[in-house]
Amino acid sequence: MNKKPITADYLLMKKHLLFIILLLFSFGTIAQNRQQQMVDSLLVKIREFHQQAEFVPQLETSLKALEIANSSKYDTGIAKAHFFAADALVNIGLFKEGFKHLKSIESTEYYNENVLMQTEIHWVRGRTYLKLGLPQQAIREFYLQLACTKHLENKMHQKRTNLNTYANLITAFDQLEQLDSMQKYCQFQLEYLSDFDKKEEKYMYLGLYNALGDLYTRKRDFGKAEYYLNQSLELIEKFNISIFYNTYTFLGNLEEKKLKPEKALYYYEKGLANAKDVGNREEIRKDYKFLADYCRTYKLGNEKTKEYELAYVLLNDSLEEENRKMIDVVLNQVLNEKDKESEAKVSKSVRISIFTLLLLLVAISFFVWRSRHNRKILDQKQEALQETEIINKELTEQIGENKFNNLIELAKSNNPEFLALFTELYPDFIQALKSRDSNLRSTELEFCAMAFLNFSTKNIAEYTFVTVRAVQVRKNRLRKKFDIPSDADFNNWMRGLADYSDQAQGIG
Repeated sequence: MNKKPITADYLLMKKHLLFIILLLFSFGTIAQNRQQQMVDSLLVKIREFHQQAEFVPQLETSLKALEIANSSKYDTGIAKAHFFAADALVNIGLFKEGFKHLKSIESTEYYNENVLMQTEIHWVRGRTYLKLGLPQQAIREFYLQLACTKHLENKMHQKRTNLNTYANLITAFDQLEQLDSMQKYCQFQLEYLSDFDKKEEKYMYLGLYNALGDLYTRKRDFGKAEYYLNQSLELIEKFNISIFYNTYTFLGNLEEKKLKPEKALYYYEKGLANAKDVGNREEIRKDYKFLADYCRTYKLGNEKTKEYELAYVLLNDSLEEENRKMIDVVLNQVLNEKDKESEAKVSKSVRISIFTLLLLLVAISFFVWRSRHNRKILDQKQEALQETEIINKELTEQIGENKFNNLIELAKSNNPEFLALFTELYPDFIQALKSRDSNLRSTELEFCAMAFLNFSTKNIAEYTFVTVRAVQVRKNRLRKKFDIPSDADFNNWMRGLADYSDQAQGIG
C-alpha cells in the first residue's frame, strides 16, 4: 500500500500549530517572571513595615505577596511571604494562625535549602512561646536555632544570630527564675559582643547591661548591680540612646530591694517619662498600673495613687478598644485570604481549561472538546465547593475550641484581652457584679474574675505583678464594697454570686 504524500497544506498547518504552542509558552514565561518581580517588590515593602513594627499592613501585604507567589509557583516568594505573615500574626496575638503559616514554610524547597530561614522559624516560634508564657518550649526552639546557626557560612552573621538567641534564652530563664542559667548566657553575650563595635551594637550592649543589673539585684549583690546599671547610663549618655525606660525600671527595682521606696519611685517615674517621650503606649499602661499599686503599697500618697489609677483606666480602655478593632481587621483579612485561596483554585482551573481549549481547537473537533470540557468544569466546581465547605467547617471549629484554656493563659500572662474573653464566657457573673455597683473599674472586674476562677492570693499577686499584701488590701476593699461577711471565703462568695444571679433569672 502506498503512503499518502505530505502536502504543503499539512506542513503549513504543522508550522502554525508549533507557532501557537511556542507563543503561548512565551506568554506564560513572561507573565510568570513579571509576577515574581511583583512579589520581590512587595517583600521590600514588607520588610519596611516589619522594621517599623506596623504589623497590620505587614500582614496585608504579606498575604497579597503570598497570593501572587502561589499563582506563579514562586517557591522563594511563597516561603518569605508565609514567614512575614506568621511574624505579623504572632505580634498581633493570633498565635494559632501564625503557627499555620510557619508550618506551610516547611513544605517549600527554599526552607530545605536555606539554613537562615530555618533559624528564623525557630526564632519566631521561640518568641511566640515566650509571649504565651511557655518558657520551656521557648528554650527548646532557641536550642534548635543555635544548632541551625552552626551551619551558617558567614561567621559574623553566625555570631550576630547567636547574640540574639542568647538574649532570648536570658528572657526564658528569667521567666523560670533560673538565675544561674541567666548568668551563663549573659556571660556568653559579653564574650561575643567583644567582636562588635560598641556604637553599632549599642542596644545589644544596653540590653545586656540591664539584664546583668537586674540579675545581680535579684541575687542581692547590689555592688555589681549598680556597676552594670551605671554602665547602661553611661551608654545612654555617650551614644544618645533615645529608648531607655527599662534601665530606669531596673534602677527602681534595685532601690526597692535596698528598702528605699522614695528613691525607687523617682527612677520608676523617670522610666515612665521616657516611655511617654518615645510614645510606647503599652509600656505607659503597664507603668501606670505598676505605679498605682506601688504607691498604694508603700503609702506614697493617696493623690498620686489615684492619679496613676485614673490614668491607667483611661489608657487601658483606649488600648483595649484599639486592640479589638485591630483584631477584627486582621481576622477579616485572614478569612478573606481563605476565600481567595478557594477562588484561586477555581480561577486556576479556568485558565488551564482555556489553554486546553486553544490546543483542542487545532487538534480535534469542537463537539468532542465541548463534552470533555463541560465534564471537567463540573468536577472542578464540585471539588471547589467541597473544599470551601471543609474550610468553613475548620474555621468554625477553630473559633470555638480551647476558649477556657485560653482564658487561663490570658490571666496568667496578665493579657488585656482576659476581661473581654471572661465577659464572653461568664456574662451573668459580670452582670451580677455591675448590678451591685455600676461604677466598677475594669481592674476591679479583672480582680473579681480571677477570684471567680479560684486563683489564690499568691497566684493573683504573681500574675498581676503586685505584692501579696497589695492583693489582700484589694480583697478587703472589695469586701467592704460588696458587704461580704468576714467569715465568708472571698472566692466562694464570688462563685456564689453567679449562682444567685442564675436563680434570680429563673425566678424572674
